[in-house]
Amino acid sequence: MGLAGRTMGAAALALSLVAAVSGCDVLAPTRDPTGAIVTATRMPSTDAWVGDCFSFVDGSTLAYAKVVPCSEVHTHVVLARGTVLASAIAVAGGMQAAVSHRCDPIFAAFVAASVKGTKPEQQSIVATVGESGGAVTKYSCLATDVARPSAA
Repeated sequence: MGLAGRTMGAAALALSLVAAVSGCDVLAPTRDPTGAIVTATRMPSTDAWVGDCFSFVDGSTLAYAKVVPCSEVHTHVVLARGTVLASAIAVAGGMQAAVSHRCDPIFAAFVAASVKGTKPEQQSIVATVGESGGAVTKYSCLATDVARPSAA
């Protein structure tokens, strides 16, 4: 291996060490065997799983979220995820109506199970992504979540 290869290898190792020391999950969040988030991680908001608790990253136009263990302070929780076909969007009369149709019953169940006196709000995020069969629209059903860490 030449000098350039060793230099690039050393740079990659240094970057990996910085990421490890900073507690940053470079590729994906750390999850326990049940899939729950173990350490806070910044990631695309559309990558959050059902049950993930998070807050949107300021200035990211909702594109990024800081996912955290649900026992930590957060503003949102993912209730459901799915894909909506262009034909379903057309039948529903638009994207918002198609996504709301899928999210409304899940949100109603979340509200029914919420702490008395809280008023969660229904929200959603939508992304159209390219896949092998063409563009696909994916959505996540969200709720504002007032859950806070318990006093220890």
